[in-house]
Amino acid sequence: MPKGSQTTLFMSSTCYDLAQLRADLRDFTESIGLEPILSELDTFPVDPAMDAVQNCINVVRTRADIFVLIVGGRYGSINDTGKSITNLEYLEAAARGIPKYVFVKSEILSLMPLWRDNPNADFSSAVDTTKLFEFVSHLRDNGEVWVFPFSNAQDITKPD
Repeated sequence: MPKGSQTTLFMSSTCYDLAQLRADLRDFTESIGLEPILSELDTFPVDPAMDAVQNCINVVRTRADIFVLIVGGRYGSINDTGKSITNLEYLEAAARGIPKYVFVKSEILSLMPLWRDNPNADFSSAVDTTKLFEFVSHLRDNGEVWVFPFSNAQDITKPD
């Protein structure tokens, strides 16, 4: 990061279902002096030669100093790799070795043991696809990051 540049925080999550949470966390990020990078903001850098997925990954690669992943009940759009955009963004942040903070909705974490025991059960009332459980399982089991539960924005922003 060039001297005098503001530290950036890339927020990765599905957007529509977590819109209010993202807005609350954007405000918090700004209040502590960080520059939030969210895809729905006008300031999100877009290269018209790239598609949405490529743009998001490129921004993680070139602009993110800190990476925050928020997982709710949606895995999100899946591209031709079989992974969601948030999954690919996380992999890029991991490859770069930047600080990563992962927050998973408490309800999803409480369903993990049930899913492990019954992976073919119907969880459609809680998640859009069971690939979400696979992703969370990978996050928790690989030992790269702590996975913190949350129910609301205050669970993420409160000092401990």
